[in-house]
Amino acid sequence: RMLLLTNITFDGIVYDPIRIMEEVLAIKPDMIFLWDEAWCAYARFSPILRRRTAMWSAAELRKRFADPKYRKQYEKWRSEFDAQDPSDDANWLDQQLLPDPDEARVRVYATHSTHKTLTALRQGSMIHVHDQDFEHHTRNAFNEAYMTHTSTSPNYQILASLDVGRRQVELEGHDMVGRSIELAMMLRERITADPLISKFFTVLAAKDMIHPEFRPSGLEEYFSDSDGWCRMDKAWLEDEFVLDPTRVTLHVGRTGLDGDTFKKLLMDRFDIQINKTSRNTVLFMIHIGMTRGTIAHLVNVLSEIAIDLNDKLDRWSQVELDVHQQRVYSLNEDLPPLPNFSRFHPAFLTSPDSTTPEGDLRRAFYRAYDDTACDHLKIEDGSLLQAVDAGGDEVVSAAFITPYPPGFPVLVPGQVVTREIVKYLMALDVKEIHGYETAFGMRVFTAAVVDMEDEKANGRMRLAQPVKNA
Repeated sequence: RMLLLTNITFDGIVYDPIRIMEEVLAIKPDMIFLWDEAWCAYARFSPILRRRTAMWSAAELRKRFADPKYRKQYEKWRSEFDAQDPSDDANWLDQQLLPDPDEARVRVYATHSTHKTLTALRQGSMIHVHDQDFEHHTRNAFNEAYMTHTSTSPNYQILASLDVGRRQVELEGHDMVGRSIELAMMLRERITADPLISKFFTVLAAKDMIHPEFRPSGLEEYFSDSDGWCRMDKAWLEDEFVLDPTRVTLHVGRTGLDGDTFKKLLMDRFDIQINKTSRNTVLFMIHIGMTRGTIAHLVNVLSEIAIDLNDKLDRWSQVELDVHQQRVYSLNEDLPPLPNFSRFHPAFLTSPDSTTPEGDLRRAFYRAYDDTACDHLKIEDGSLLQAVDAGGDEVVSAAFITPYPPGFPVLVPGQVVTREIVKYLMALDVKEIHGYETAFGMRVFTAAVVDMEDEKANGRMRLAQPVKNA
């Protein structure tokens, strides 16, 4: 089995790989980990950031399991754990589990999209391996899979750029990554210190993006006027989740502009590239190619936008001000309720006796290829909400429904469509919902197909409804 995890997220949330892998290996000691580190290839070259990387964590686990002190710690913990009630979930969830050093195997892989955060031509990427069993279990299968999915005509320019990028950070990576962290902190400080810019913009800190439960250090912000950003080290040592300092999430709701509109303003008018937006935020990624001049330009742009907005607020009529305030209220207070994942329909569960929520997404995905298996319901005319509220057959999605921005699906094939999800989609004011065709509506499975899949998967058929007498 393999566990696929993303670290770091696009927003800059960083997990603790050692803690996660220890907990999982305590339950399944031969688990293989694949860490998607597409956006943090630079982390290896910072003494602070590298502690949360897959390869450093794998090496640290190898050393930890070989240490006699860890063995004593494990034996003491295990004797206490075995004395507890295994049927009590709290005994599993409320304490850190420790792997058996004699059984646990450290098998870790990481993928880096080098071209995104280091120096390489487009599509230049790497796979990193720290697998105890690679040589005698995995090498041949790994090489076969690699050759299956790669080109037989490699682009030597891309390969050469990867080698140049590797050499660059090997020689200068520490200084380059340290400088990018310093520039990101400088940007935060400049935005916060300017009274006009801070009137319309706010940089989201750790307290805004990570729940206090996962911040034992108690640090709400990594930067302070007295200590600079030195205290960030405490959070990276103690907290379960931390915030990558090079990701600067800017709240723009008080401008009255949504994230996508603000992105277009920056790109069309000021030639500033934005990779990610939400309804009321934009994300700046401070990478190794940026300079103080780049930060100064960005601050000047934000200042120019703030001056322009402030001038408009002085000139606008009361009607225009009311419209603006309504827009600001919508972006800051009247936020659409973000629904949780509902559940997979029983017809698309991995097994009929499953006590966990995962579903057979692959089967649902390919079943939707049959046009006769699907129907369409529209959000605009109320037919989707009406079908969900009807109280009869459950509505089951046959497509990935992904509002953009931010670009994360709220429905996947096989998932039950709930009233909360429909209300969320109705409240959105984004320009695109991938997977939803305005002309036809949302693709859903017909009731007959759901019944058929349920019968095949679970061996049951829905009882026919009695025919009412005329």
